[in-house]
Amino acid sequence: MVRSLPALLAFITVTLGQSATSRELRATRVQSACPDEATAAAADSLAAKFDNHQFVFIGSTHGDVKIEEFLMCLISRPSFKGRVTDIVEEQVSSADQLLVDRYVLGLDQIPADRVAAIWFDTDAPTLWTTLPQVRRFVETLRQVNSTLPPTNRIRLVGGNEGIDWAKVKTVDDLAPYPYKTNLIPHLLVEHLAKEPGNRTLVVYGDCHIHWKGSNFMPDLEAALGRERLFVVGRINQLVATERRFLNEAGNPDKPFFVTVDRIPSNAAGETSLSVCTGERSGHFAEYMDAFVYLGPTADRSTIGEIQLTAAEQRELARRSSIKADPNLTMRARFRGRDRWFAEHPNDLVPRPKLSGPPPS
Repeated sequence: MVRSLPALLAFITVTLGQSATSRELRATRVQSACPDEATAAAADSLAAKFDNHQFVFIGSTHGDVKIEEFLMCLISRPSFKGRVTDIVEEQVSSADQLLVDRYVLGLDQIPADRVAAIWFDTDAPTLWTTLPQVRRFVETLRQVNSTLPPTNRIRLVGGNEGIDWAKVKTVDDLAPYPYKTNLIPHLLVEHLAKEPGNRTLVVYGDCHIHWKGSNFMPDLEAALGRERLFVVGRINQLVATERRFLNEAGNPDKPFFVTVDRIPSNAAGETSLSVCTGERSGHFAEYMDAFVYLGPTADRSTIGEIQLTAAEQRELARRSSIKADPNLTMRARFRGRDRWFAEHPNDLVPRPKLSGPPPS
């Protein structure tokens, strides 16, 4: 993929920081987060959906670069900063919420190897710990928050499982911890939905958030109502066979955002939007409310670009040995269902009360 100059500079900054200072994370400049006007306009159109919806969902998290670059553009836009209070991400550990709040809300200086726990303490540490773009996203959000009054900063909330691995020695020790897909309905319905003025962007794998899927969305719809929820699909790059469809939706030569009601119901052909089991049997508009097209340039994956440290590899081997038998792991955790949220409403760390002067 050909990188824009701002994205390339941000990547070089992080990469050099890792090699020179043991993976120290460097801040990206907020004003350079959008590569072009079309991407900025698409981001603004998405942000406007928060005027009528409390939760906006968009798919990401699996290693693709372009969607993360779009999200960095999105969170840096005034249209987003003026509307949104929270971001929930699948690749962020809920077990490390105190650490996340210190780093992203409090803007504390924390060593990079300690910050890495927010990706390592998840159900896919060999994926998210190795992606430079998810680290750049967090650095961009820190920069965004540094420009906002403390009371208006955007909170990053862990949407992954909250296992305190320091306390886990055997498979039975996993019993108090819900799976991430059990956590999300509780987190959104019992916590964020009840916060006055809350507006939350939810970044999760596509098949977790599309309508009509075998996922947590029916629970959210039943509890909150469809009108509070808005699902955004994505097309990462131009596929030649989809040009006709994209011509009916927008201009395939540049990024755009479009709601499905703006596209003819007989729009031609299957598209990259139909990514989950069963979606090929129906029109994509049954599974989402809008989609963002990220432009014609080819996407790429960066899985593995950051190597796990020797200490991380040893700890991962220990955890894997505890979870070696998936059936035992599942039985242990589901036997503990009555313990998952027993500490509610204290099972989500309260939002820190920040104070101080506005940024100069």
